[in-house]
Amino acid sequence: MRTAILCLVSTFIAVAAEAQVSGVVVDASGAPVAGATVTAGTSSATTGDDGVFSLPDAPAGAELQVTAAGFAPASMPVQGDAQQLRVVLQPAPFVDTVVVTASRGAARLATPEATTVLTSAELLTSAAGALDDALRNTPGFSLFRRSSSRVSNPTTQGVTLRGVSGSGASRTLVLADGLPLNDPFGSWVYWNRIPQAAVDRVEIVRGATGDLYGADALGGVVQVLTFAPGRTRFRASGEAGSHDTARFSGFGGTQRGPWSVDAAGEWLRTDGVVVVGEESRGPVDVRADSDYASGFFGGGYNAGQWHATVRLSLYDEERGNGTPVTVNNTNWTQVSGEAGGSVGESAWQVRASGGTQDYYQTFSAVAAGRATERLTFEQTIPTSFSTASGQWTRGTAEQVWLLGAEFKRAEGNQEEARYSVTGVPSGPFPSGGTETSGAMFARISLTPRDPLTVVIGMRGDFWQSTPNDDTQPTHSAQFFSPRVSAAWRFSPIVSVHASAYRAHRTPTLNELHRRFAVGNAVTNANPELDPEHLTGVEGGALFSWRQLSARMTGFWNELDGAITNVTLTPPPVPGQITRQRQNTDTVRARGLEVEADLRPHPQLTVSALAGVTRSTVAEAPRQPLLIDKRVQQVPSYQLGATVTYVDPRGFTGSLQARRVGLQYDDDLNTFRLEPFGVVDLFLGQRLMQGLHVFAAVENLGDLDYDVGRTPIRTIGWPRTVRIGLRVFLP
Repeated sequence: MRTAILCLVSTFIAVAAEAQVSGVVVDASGAPVAGATVTAGTSSATTGDDGVFSLPDAPAGAELQVTAAGFAPASMPVQGDAQQLRVVLQPAPFVDTVVVTASRGAARLATPEATTVLTSAELLTSAAGALDDALRNTPGFSLFRRSSSRVSNPTTQGVTLRGVSGSGASRTLVLADGLPLNDPFGSWVYWNRIPQAAVDRVEIVRGATGDLYGADALGGVVQVLTFAPGRTRFRASGEAGSHDTARFSGFGGTQRGPWSVDAAGEWLRTDGVVVVGEESRGPVDVRADSDYASGFFGGGYNAGQWHATVRLSLYDEERGNGTPVTVNNTNWTQVSGEAGGSVGESAWQVRASGGTQDYYQTFSAVAAGRATERLTFEQTIPTSFSTASGQWTRGTAEQVWLLGAEFKRAEGNQEEARYSVTGVPSGPFPSGGTETSGAMFARISLTPRDPLTVVIGMRGDFWQSTPNDDTQPTHSAQFFSPRVSAAWRFSPIVSVHASAYRAHRTPTLNELHRRFAVGNAVTNANPELDPEHLTGVEGGALFSWRQLSARMTGFWNELDGAITNVTLTPPPVPGQITRQRQNTDTVRARGLEVEADLRPHPQLTVSALAGVTRSTVAEAPRQPLLIDKRVQQVPSYQLGATVTYVDPRGFTGSLQARRVGLQYDDDLNTFRLEPFGVVDLFLGQRLMQGLHVFAAVENLGDLDYDVGRTPIRTIGWPRTVRIGLRVFLP
């Protein structure tokens, strides 16, 4: 009897020492994290699509450990009674992040490239109202002008990384799920084409990657990656705020057996703000308003060893550019498809896309005193485009091989109507052309010793640009773009990397054939432009110690034949600034980038960045006035910091601050854009599982800062308050 009683008591004690633990795993924005592994002692579970887990026999006193791909591990003690937990995961630090864009695939490299990843949780807990505004907290990132895409003309949205600039065209390739977001005619970027609710993460690879991505990647690559099929989810947000702004964004997807389907849509309207400085405004100055609708619909089939997807993407935008006469609109339609699979230790992938874009813009002359304006010319630019690419990858423990090829074609036919002082039209005056390019590329990643990774890449390109006008020259060129990189991991704490590369960029159809006007400045096209060539090196170190991660990278680039908006002196028209796109000799850009991430407490993250860039015209025998001048629209420095606090009970607060140094709006360094600093604030609170309310304040101090001088001073986005709701299902 005594033995039986002792057995019963011991059994009772053992059962009492176990706890029923269940809960949900979410990211900092409150979205559920599926596929997370939750363990406590020998008990283990995996979260479902809704992020929910259950451990029926977790030992009391054990540590609950939670891990998930792309996130830093989290832990908490298990108490002796039943619990309902809410575990919030933070993004993984630098050293643990796999960057697909760096290698055109999911292969983990001790990557020599300096890379930054912004997850959906980080984007949703930032006060930034547009994707390009969120990316400004990345070292070396800038657009041709400081203005937000919400009020600026899309043709100014060319991306610059590391001071490689000179004109409004992007020297950085921007991708969405492997397909270019850069405009096929002018290489500017429509940031709103991807609905915010569909964005899984954004990857930024800094440094020329011409060996993989070719002529558009002089400064690096920015890739927007949407949520992959494979689980059921619905995400939506609705918000309203200052300047009569309203936006709705939604994404949904599901999979049944091998079949998947997803769709996303976004709509925004804003009355915008007056972009001319208050000291210069006149009756002609009105708000720069914007309305757009974007979306995609797609489906796919996954048979295990191979998969295929197809997607239809649409975009429609209408903008007012700050005066009654100046407007622009864009209509974009694209169909794309992808297929891939694996055979043994090899993987293959093919992509293709095609579509059309219609772009329309008007230009005006504003009278002295800014009381009246008149229409000067208008442009209609229909463009068709197509792309195709394929690649093969084979990997072993010691090496990874990548071989591929791609093809692009764009045809843009501009028609320009011109108006006399009395408003009489003439024309149309046609221009434009057809651009084709093809390439083959290869990259091998070697691990000759366990801590050492060596990456060798090369690419051969052929390019041809044929004008519609037979009197203008046809351009053709061939390029070889090599890159050699190495990374050495000294210890779990420190690793170093170095790279040397050569890349190129070809002039766009826009630079060859289209003129434009901003304020009193007119910039003319130049059908005689030649390609740019870049040679560069970089090196740096990565540190990871306990809760601190930091990266430091120094770089040196020389851009030969840099295409620059060159001021013509004296101007052909009195009172008007006239420029022309021309090849200068050499732009030299060198600088230092620093990123740091500190997590002193599981609920607190502090990140900081600093970038110092010196980008000047080193040689210019054809334009001697430019020698030693700073390259236009490249800031001398960037500073930024973000503090994020996440309470497991459902509150999230984030404070972002950034400061941008002096830069110039012209090639002669006549028009200064003064340094400025702004602070943004985000607050979010969970109302119930899957439902969150948030408030965001941009430019908390309502700072009046320079965006451009044309020579009239234009200003940036003022204080803006937004309030909204977000839904995450399941």
